[in-house]
Amino acid sequence: MKLELKTQNFPKFELSPNQDLILFLIKNELLGTKFINQLNTIGFDTSFGGVELGEAILSLIGFDNKNDKLWEWYHAILRTYTAMIKDQDQVVIRSVAFDFYIALRVRLQIEQGDRL
Repeated sequence: MKLELKTQNFPKFELSPNQDLILFLIKNELLGTKFINQLNTIGFDTSFGGVELGEAILSLIGFDNKNDKLWEWYHAILRTYTAMIKDQDQVVIRSVAFDFYIALRVRLQIEQGDRL
């Protein structure tokens, strides 16, 4: 199946379609998490409201072993990067999504280095 996506407006260099898809998913993971956190803050039960994109993101980046330690780390940095989004400024959101992507790539490199 070939997936055609509109090119996202991420940093000023060319990304592969796979990287662009990952950034799109990360951006939506951050915005979805931010929205659910805001609903939770005002008293809504959000236990069944979130969409979990982490499995797709980690798989597309190349994580094969998604153990509890990785998931704990993933959710910790997700909280960190979600907190960086203060408003709907698309430039900031894209920048935070890209930084999140880099953090995931660094973690993948570290894990792959440990296995060598």
